[in-house]
Amino acid sequence: MIELVPVLSILAVAISLMVFGLINLGAGIWLRFEAVFTENTENRLNKLFLFTDSRKLLLVYLLLLFSIPLFIWIFFKSIIYLLGGVGILLFLPRLALRRMELKRRQMISLALPDMLAQVAASMKTGATFTASLTTLVDESNGPLEQEISLFLREIRLGTSLEAALENLGERICSEDVDLVISAALIARDVGGNLSEIFFRLSDSLRQKQEMEQKISALTSQGVLQGWVVSLLPFAIMLALTFIEPVAIRPLWNSLLGWIFLAVILMLQLTGGLMIRKIVSIDI
Repeated sequence: MIELVPVLSILAVAISLMVFGLINLGAGIWLRFEAVFTENTENRLNKLFLFTDSRKLLLVYLLLLFSIPLFIWIFFKSIIYLLGGVGILLFLPRLALRRMELKRRQMISLALPDMLAQVAASMKTGATFTASLTTLVDESNGPLEQEISLFLREIRLGTSLEAALENLGERICSEDVDLVISAALIARDVGGNLSEIFFRLSDSLRQKQEMEQKISALTSQGVLQGWVVSLLPFAIMLALTFIEPVAIRPLWNSLLGWIFLAVILMLQLTGGLMIRKIVSIDI
């Protein structure tokens, strides 16, 4: 018994060191995750002109990440539903931010032709480029006006026009805005009637948007069919889970059922991507 005391002491010390190392490792991983999450989220939200505390968003996200899977397990008792819910929650912040960025970019593109026409009309009366943009910002408020306001502030702080325009293009990441910036820089370097260029660009962009809207209307039925075909099997399985739970149980609780689910998921993703490729038309 006395001989076991040193062994047990060494074992206790080893376990204590292992637990201490795991705690430090977990703390380091958490700190890195917190820093990356808050920095990336804050930077992307600032580009959307949404200023909030990213740490509070992290706490809300963690609360949802632990509470929603718990509710799923309590109500469904299914590991498939649990893993599906966790997977959706893991990708939800990125998808939400990407959706917000896409929506903002679309709003900017839709407002761009009217903005160009207004700036061109103001420049025809004798106003300068920056003065015309200042008048535009003072008279309206929207995503495009927010970006232009930041562009004007950079110029007031001493940034050159070329650098401020390049920063504007990097923030918005839109082909239409890049086209306008290129036209403004070329007109500044080689000379030309900038107001007339903006008038023509406004008309061209408006015609392009009309064509895109027509194509979107013509392909909307195919998009809807793709969503229906992709989601219908999962909706049927969900309905059968409540209507015939005994008959559907082997699909969730057996190895063969999991294999069938993996094959179904792979085929559905392949079909959905093919339909999306068919109905996606770039102008």
